[in-house]
Amino acid sequence: MLLDIDAEVFDGPDHLPVIEVLKLVARGRHDWQPSTPSALAAMSFLEDIDTAKVRAPVLKLMAEKMATGSVDRGGSTELFPNRPKPVRITVANVSPAAEDLGRPAVLVVENRIGDGGFVQAVAEALGDNRVVHALRKRWLKFCHSGGTGQMAAIAVDECDDFSIIVRVAMLIDSDRSGSAELGNHGKVKEAREGGVPHIHMFAWRMVENYVPFRVWDRHFPYKTAKRKELRGWPPQRRGYEHLKTHFVGKNKSMPSPLMPTDMRLTEADFHELGPAVVTELRQVLAMIHRIL
Repeated sequence: MLLDIDAEVFDGPDHLPVIEVLKLVARGRHDWQPSTPSALAAMSFLEDIDTAKVRAPVLKLMAEKMATGSVDRGGSTELFPNRPKPVRITVANVSPAAEDLGRPAVLVVENRIGDGGFVQAVAEALGDNRVVHALRKRWLKFCHSGGTGQMAAIAVDECDDFSIIVRVAMLIDSDRSGSAELGNHGKVKEAREGGVPHIHMFAWRMVENYVPFRVWDRHFPYKTAKRKELRGWPPQRRGYEHLKTHFVGKNKSMPSPLMPTDMRLTEADFHELGPAVVTELRQVLAMIHRIL
């Protein structure tokens, strides 16, 4: 997350949460765009830590970078106009903020392996290195809801683990068989009213409808007719077809993981599904950025 740390924080009554926040910034987990007064206060604070012979190599390196003006301040809001507003850290909230910022961000999905693997594959294909890195470092975790039934309640429960910075998002299938249906809007409403700050419901039926053709070619090389039929449907039909029924029938399971871990997908693979697909998937990634 992008932070805005008040200069007064560095002269507050408890230094431990301040050190924790600076460690998170120094390790690249969160970003900080310090004003000149905040930067000067932080440098003085870090010098005091070094003088006290506290061994904190990551903070010492941060102090050296700040002194030379080479510290990464997370990029300007002018360069990233869609970036969420900074989270303000004050003397009053630094302790709970440090705890919230130190927890993994949570993306609630229906299936941790299937949907989680899909999100990772999308991030890699679309070049979202921040999301990929967060997943590898376990700074972002997937919460398995076991389907849409209790998804809203589980997402609301996940929010209770955070005090003031609720870093929870929910990604849910629409389960619609056509664009005119409401689908899971009721569950979205329930989650939003329960305090879940970030929710994306897929426009199409479910995550399988966003899976590139190359993946189905890998999973079902022997079902030539089924794969040819899938490619022949226009996007607005293919997006609402129940692909589990199409490929395996009602009583069989889809391949797991859904996205082969050894397959390197590209943006072109997703764009092939329809002109709006990549735009929507970037919206999903942008939502994840709001909780990182």
